[in-house]
Amino acid sequence: MKFNKTYEGESFEKYAEYLQFIKNRIPEKLFCFVSNPERHDLGEKSLHDARIKKIEYELISKDNYEMTLLLLGENREFKIRFVNVSQLHMNQVNFGDMYKDLITYEVGIEKDALENDKLVFRAQFPFENGIIEVFSENIEIEENFIQRSR
Repeated sequence: MKFNKTYEGESFEKYAEYLQFIKNRIPEKLFCFVSNPERHDLGEKSLHDARIKKIEYELISKDNYEMTLLLLGENREFKIRFVNVSQLHMNQVNFGDMYKDLITYEVGIEKDALENDKLVFRAQFPFENGIIEVFSENIEIEENFIQRSR
């Protein structure tokens, strides 16, 4: 991963500098989410340790695909929607391993396989080379609090 925070020796500050550099090229709501240090630490607002609950990928119209990634955190559910997906890469050892805890994630702007600038979302998982990488026109992140029964 390009900016993998402390997991591979990089700092969050370096990633935050990169986010400031691309701030005007990504949606404001997305920037607010991914630039918040609490979204990357070990706390309850973070995607860290979230487990994949569901992945949906569908054809919306000719050449327009959408993907939704539903992650279950400690006390909330994160719904990440990718609009007009141009490239998708998932690496997994077996399907069961896909649901292990998310270690780290990043959002950036990079060229896809067709050399078009796209938003990219990468998430890394603890299994060998476990990664989800999605290039799309837009990324929307929603969160919903989970009511725990006592």
